[in-house]
Formats: sequence, structure tokens, C-alpha cells
Amino acid sequence: MARKDKTVLIGVILVAIALIAVIGIIYYITTLPKQQIIQYPPYQPTPTQYKLTLPTVFTVNDIWKGQTMTGVTIEIYKYATKELLESGTVTNTYTTTNPLTSGDRYWVKLSKGGAFKFYDVTIPYESSPSASNHYITLDFYTLGSYQVKMFDPEGNAISSGSHYNVTAQNNKYPSFTLMIGPPADDTGVMNTYDPIKTLDRQVLFFIHVSGDKSNYLIVSNIPVLYSASSTDRNFGYALNPTELVRDKKPDGTYASEGIKSLTLTFDASGLPKGTSTVHIEVFVYAFTNENYFKTYGTHPEGYVPITSVSYDFYIDA
Repeated sequence: MARKDKTVLIGVILVAIALIAVIGIIYYITTLPKQQIIQYPPYQPTPTQYKLTLPTVFTVNDIWKGQTMTGVTIEIYKYATKELLESGTVTNTYTTTNPLTSGDRYWVKLSKGGAFKFYDVTIPYESSPSASNHYITLDFYTLGSYQVKMFDPEGNAISSGSHYNVTAQNNKYPSFTLMIGPPADDTGVMNTYDPIKTLDRQVLFFIHVSGDKSNYLIVSNIPVLYSASSTDRNFGYALNPTELVRDKKPDGTYASEGIKSLTLTFDASGLPKGTSTVHIEVFVYAFTNENYFKTYGTHPEGYVPITSVSYDFYIDA
């Protein structure tokens, strides 16, 4: 083959190779999957937190009135040993005499007017190394005082000390309606865990049933709590404290009215006619405990009555 012919052949081969390469590139580009562009959010650095040992300033807020409380007793206990560290009175604020360290935990007890509440408090970290105090605000409240009203099966009000005769009324199975409350506006009651006594402090409604023939009266719808004898019995149960809060909103309406209605049902069919008088006393206590009363027949130290007056009535046959 002549040199000229060889040159032409090589040229043709090179062109063919170039064409194949171009076609391959075009095919690759047109068939390549679309790329997904991932955009990361801008990095947000967390503020620097400083562990500092400083005096701590406590403020107490009235949870229902929405204002600062004064005259509140404050007690600060070491978390693990429950040893009292210090105590004082909150007058707008309270500043600890002991410097407290960020991250450390304490039990803080607030009390005023018979009410008390414990708080599990962790001392905050600070955003500035030059901070002069820690600041903590706790929500507290004013304890309510509650009326007690009783209505007989016919809907008539029964004043304290009154008698209901099941024979005269021809009703051996009477049901009475008991109304607790309302307290003053923006008052109420709360349960709290007591780490010192390791006890859940509750609101407890109960009735004391006594009298020589009281063992013949059956309390139908209230569980027994504690019986000293067959003629000295206590019945009751824990109440939900949120139902006893009277929370008045700024517009004059109420978020909750603080009125609790209960039914007391009795079977008096076994009461001997003409000689039986059963005495029934009504109690509502805060900061007690249902199981404690079941066990010991009394209330733990620190419990308080929250009814404004004592209430009792009698069932006769």
C-alpha cells in the first residue's frame, strides 16, 4: 500500500475514534442522574455557659394573681442529706447568705398562711463570667378557705348540727349532696411532695361516723379509711386539688370556680327505730396523706383544715 493511502487510512481511523469519543461523552452527560444539592443550615453556636458560685436571688410569683408575693417563708435544704442550709423571708426577693454553685440541686420549701410547697431546684448556669447573682422565680399561691354546705335528698339545705330522721322522711336510703367551696378569688390549694417526710401531701375529704348505734348505718359510696371501733369509723378519699382552685381571669370570668360537689349515700335500713342517733362530721384537710391516715388513724405533722367552719349533722331513725 502506498504511503499516501496509509496516511488517509490513519486519518479516517482517528476521526472515527474522535467521533466515538464525542458520542460517548454526549450519552454520559444526557443520561447522568440529576445531582441533589444539599444545603446545610447556618451553624448556630450555643451560648457559653459558666459554672459559677454566687448568691442566689429568689422571687416568688402568685400563680393565680399573677403578681409578686411577699412575706413568704423560704427554707433551703441540701438535696441528698435534706439538711437545712438556711432560711428566711421573701420580701419581694430573698438573697441567699450562702453562695450556691451552678448545677447543684436543692430542696426549697415555701410556706405562708398554712400553705407550703417543696421545689426541686437546680442552680442555673450563667451566660456571663462576671454575673453577680443567680436568679430563680418560683410559683406559689394563697391557700383558700372553703365553705361547706349540705343538702338533703329533697334538696333542702341542712345547717350544721341538724338532724335528718329517716323514719319521719320515709327514706331509709338517703343521699345527701355536699358542696365544698368556693374560696376567695385567686386562692386554692396544691398537693406537694415532702422530701423531708418522704410523703405525698394530699387534700383529703373524710367523714367521721360515731354513736352507740352507728355500726348499724352503712356508708354506701365512700371507702373506709380507718376504724378505731365499729362505732368510731372514718370514711373518705383524696380530692383533686385543681377542682378547688378559684382562678379569676382579667376579664372577670373564671378559669375555674373552686366548687366541688360530692354525694354521701347511706343505708339506714338497719338502724333500730326510736333510739338511734348517728353523728356525722365532715372534714377537708390539706397536706395530709390518704395511706398515712389508713395506717395510723391520724394525720402527719403539718396538715391543716381548709374548711372555714366545722360541719356536722345527725341521722336518726
